[in-house]
Amino acid sequence: MESVIYMPQLAPHEFLGIFIVATLVLVFGVGYAALITLSKMGFVPKKWQPVGYIFWILQAYSLYDLSVRIQSNPFTAKVLAVAMIIYLFAPHLYFYLIEESERRYEPAEDGQPIK
Repeated sequence: MESVIYMPQLAPHEFLGIFIVATLVLVFGVGYAALITLSKMGFVPKKWQPVGYIFWILQAYSLYDLSVRIQSNPFTAKVLAVAMIIYLFAPHLYFYLIEESERRYEPAEDGQPIK
């Protein structure tokens, strides 16, 4: 028995709106990652981090709007929501792991090995 994937047809007049919203998902995602990364690295002041979170909120809303416009099924909408939550914490986890590995593997100042 063949499995059939049901995907509703998109109206041609909706294409531009879908394209713009999909582009906004990418733009806001890059803005979030850039501001969080640059503030964690010290290239921009820490006061810019809330602006990065605003970009994440805008990205999450744009992704929700995109899923509504393309008529995603409920399972796909849940997967996208989980992906957005993971994307919120991914940069923090990345920098936490880097800081811990530097602390663990950097040679000690007094020449003693780190335990």
